[in-house]
Amino acid sequence: MLERFKKFYHEHEPACTAGFFAAGFLFDTLVVGRIDKLHNIIHQAVYLSLCALFTSLELRERHGGFTPPERFKTAWRYHAGATHFMLGTLLNIYTLFYFKSASMGASFLFLLLLAALLAINELKPFEKSGTLLRTSLFSLCLVSYFTYLIPTLMGRIGALPFLGSLIAASGCVALLAWRLVARLPGQRGEVHRHVVYPFAAVAALFAILYFAKAIPPVPLSLSEIGVYHEVRRDGARFALTSTRPRWKFWQRGDQTFLARPGDAIYCWVSVFSPTNFRERLEVHWRFREPDGWGEPEKIPLPITGGRDEGWRGFTAKANHKPGRWRVEIVTSDGRELGRIALTVAPDDSTTPRAGRVLWR
Repeated sequence: MLERFKKFYHEHEPACTAGFFAAGFLFDTLVVGRIDKLHNIIHQAVYLSLCALFTSLELRERHGGFTPPERFKTAWRYHAGATHFMLGTLLNIYTLFYFKSASMGASFLFLLLLAALLAINELKPFEKSGTLLRTSLFSLCLVSYFTYLIPTLMGRIGALPFLGSLIAASGCVALLAWRLVARLPGQRGEVHRHVVYPFAAVAALFAILYFAKAIPPVPLSLSEIGVYHEVRRDGARFALTSTRPRWKFWQRGDQTFLARPGDAIYCWVSVFSPTNFRERLEVHWRFREPDGWGEPEKIPLPITGGRDEGWRGFTAKANHKPGRWRVEIVTSDGRELGRIALTVAPDDSTTPRAGRVLWR
């Protein structure tokens, strides 16, 4: 049985490598919990350390600086598959977190893109770039790890925690490169090409995307957002009143808002943030004017973290008019956490509404 498996692996190594990557992604889709839990943080650190170890040993082996011991030679053949499995697991964690409020389809499309890239990379004539691609993916995972870990430890987001994340990741890569140069004194250029330059490219890309406000504001995540005719607190729970017909199952609350005189529009949100985390969000209400979206009316929404289901709150807008509206949840550093669109239409009916109450 083992020999048949070995033969199959060697005959289909590119597909198996991509399969390991996909397996890591799908495995953690089922088992990953809160990203700020200590066991998850340690788990990711261990995987990152093993990926760095395997990749550095692979570079050393390529240049004659490492030979696996005889008893580990068989196991060493599968180090690339093991590295891809761990990278798939790590990228799954960060992808799931980045797309917390999006459809799961976006995450699986991301997985398919990465799997296709890995499969192409392992085919001739791209097989020589395998180490380079793995170090690039490792750099992506390392920066993603610190991008959420440092703000979690500091209890806030912003430019300072983000720059601290890049500094921490840079320190790890500098240590790895220094160790490799010490073991491969004549291969400084190769170390830079396979370790330093990919990381520098990833770090620069993250910095550009951050200041362009294109990176999601990790470790915050919008768990739920909806529009309702009324939101009230009842002890530890919230009662959300919706008049949406059941057949409009794709809407989040009353996105087709039938407004009667005196009605207020309530925007309900649930935001996940780590324990001891504080942030001052803003809720931006925008109306669609003939020449585009108007200037937002900003309502502050301070939050605190720690609750598994997310911090819960709402804002209300009594001064509204018929037309298209958009509600944006924005962080203190100007990054958008999520949004919801709605259409306000006048309701001239005087019959009692058939509303239902949703408890949160």
